[in-house]
Amino acid sequence: MTTKGKIVLTLLILGVLGFGVMKWLPKLQSPGGAPQNTASQSATPGQPTAATTPATAAVQAAELVETQTEIPKLAAAGAYLPKDNTVEIELSEYAGYAGLVVANGGLAPNENSVFFKKHGFKVAIKLSEEESWSALNSGKMAASATTVDVLATYGRQFQVVVPVQIGFSRGADGVVVRNDIKRINQLKGKILATAQFTEADFFIRYLAQEAGLGINMMPDLKTAPDPDKLNLVFCKDAFAAGDFFLREVNAGRNVLAGCVTWAPKTTEVAEGSGGKAHVLTTSKNLLIVGDVLIVNKGFAQQNPKMVAGLVEGLLEGNRMVRDNPTTWVDVIGKAFQVGPRRNPSRTG
Repeated sequence: MTTKGKIVLTLLILGVLGFGVMKWLPKLQSPGGAPQNTASQSATPGQPTAATTPATAAVQAAELVETQTEIPKLAAAGAYLPKDNTVEIELSEYAGYAGLVVANGGLAPNENSVFFKKHGFKVAIKLSEEESWSALNSGKMAASATTVDVLATYGRQFQVVVPVQIGFSRGADGVVVRNDIKRINQLKGKILATAQFTEADFFIRYLAQEAGLGINMMPDLKTAPDPDKLNLVFCKDAFAAGDFFLREVNAGRNVLAGCVTWAPKTTEVAEGSGGKAHVLTTSKNLLIVGDVLIVNKGFAQQNPKMVAGLVEGLLEGNRMVRDNPTTWVDVIGKAFQVGPRRNPSRTG
């Protein structure tokens, strides 16, 4: 064999040996010849990891609702008709609406309320975290309370009138995140859960804009998040978003970095995490979220005296809570199903 032939043969043998080492070395290094465990290796955020199995991914998917790329179409407008001289109102479980509850003497319609004694009609209050705007628009209830950004979101299709501002959501809306996150800027590339087309959605978009972060709406958690933006997934309401994040934290999963919701869920999530999460920021010092009473337009046009009574009763209830908060602790606590530790004096 020539010298050149020997060199070529030697290179071929070395190549085969090298391939064999690469193929079998991991198995030889592992006990029993089994492949090494790769669960500790980094994975693309949002993809299944040791903490996100296919079964876990299915559970997470069930927590989410479809991400909307257009404003939802509301049910056709219709006028609300009071029954038994009773006006039906739907409110969120928020201390800022305590004035309405106090003026009514609780949630149930009764003749001892400010509304009946001074204005001759009763009020039935239902607590719900749903965005029941189609029901209000179509006349299934008389009024609700929300924030001004919701009016801008739904535009002219939302046939309501706004007779009074209730207050500002001072401290009500908040961002709850894992403890290692200390600034909004650190949410770049991270995923938050919230409720779409709500004040929570508006609040985080405002904060992201101020921090110079773009927003990426993700269809699900199987999709890789945008590394240069703040990523959002959506639950049926803001309370559900808080519950979803809390379950993820307590289960040891790290796909979600936090949630955007409102009180009292912000506090419940932080306290329920066992020190793993904290409230990063709230709307306490930002007067960008204003609470308003919104009334079905057809009802308002047909019953201007009732609408005036709602406004006057609300304002009187706010004064009652502001001037003597301890007097109304039991009424507010019973309505919102909370203990005496809750501070009812924060009325927005």
